[in-house]
Amino acid sequence: MDKSTALAFSYPKAAGLLSRSFVKDRAPLLFNAESLADLWGLLFNEPAPLVPETMLARQIEERAFDNFLSQYIFFLNQYDDAPLILTSKIKRFEADNLKQIIDALCAGKTECPHLLDLKDYSTINIKAWPDLAKMTAGTEYEWIKQVPELSEQQALEFKIDLQLLRQNWNAIESCHGADREGHEKLFLDEFIIRNIVWALRLKLFYEMPQDQILKNLFYVTDAATKDDPVAGPAIKALSFDVNNYSDWEHWKYSEFLNPYEPGQVWCVDPVWIERRYTGHQAVLASQIFHHYTMEDAALAAWFKIKSYELTCIRTAVESLRLNIGSSEAMEAVGING
Repeated sequence: MDKSTALAFSYPKAAGLLSRSFVKDRAPLLFNAESLADLWGLLFNEPAPLVPETMLARQIEERAFDNFLSQYIFFLNQYDDAPLILTSKIKRFEADNLKQIIDALCAGKTECPHLLDLKDYSTINIKAWPDLAKMTAGTEYEWIKQVPELSEQQALEFKIDLQLLRQNWNAIESCHGADREGHEKLFLDEFIIRNIVWALRLKLFYEMPQDQILKNLFYVTDAATKDDPVAGPAIKALSFDVNNYSDWEHWKYSEFLNPYEPGQVWCVDPVWIERRYTGHQAVLASQIFHHYTMEDAALAAWFKIKSYELTCIRTAVESLRLNIGSSEAMEAVGING
């Protein structure tokens, strides 16, 4: 189908799936489950398999991911030629798989780690394990040929993330009009906040000098400068006094700041910013889904909403396994936080 026909067919089905998703008012249901078996029944409407708890936790996450990916691929398959801006969303999972592979090889493991099943959208040759060069040959990651030293692993993962980020940005720049507007709204704030949170973590928790922090920021132009749309806001935030609320109170993203009480000691909290934004992002994606109904941005927003649901499911699983209270778990995904 062409774009308009594919969207006319897919949009109502996507909306129907969202109405049954565990987001918005239904998200707390995940955290009210009293056991992993209860959570399985809530998600899949059938009795949980009789397996050990560790295995059940993994099966919940695997099945939830598989359902999500299968639904998204169904929408992609409605296009005669699905646009890059939509197919590129799946690349984040391939990047996650590659990091898992590299981590296992760095640790000297002899068996390939358990990876996300990306159906026909996987390009890494898993069967070539443990030969990293053969696994990445012919893919966009073929520049990765050797297993890095442990000291180089983090830098390599940064390069993978940066490549993925810039590919997504280039895909957005190939869009036009209202569609591009919708994609930019989804993309920019997310990676701006990620950069800000990361920069503040490095500054506060690792006491890293600013010139070193700049080398760890994501960017979509040629360098992490104040003029870069993703890096610029983080560089500006680094100029604020982390202990002076007056520097932050008129900040563009002040709604995500940790509370301030006059006369009390205060320090900007990147963890608080990250959690508050996580919940906000799901709301933003919902707004975009309902506003750009006949644009590819609607399906990109659907992907973002369902990704958030997946995050909530994984957090609920971990909270049950580790006996973390539901309130604390919900705060971690921006609910009631």
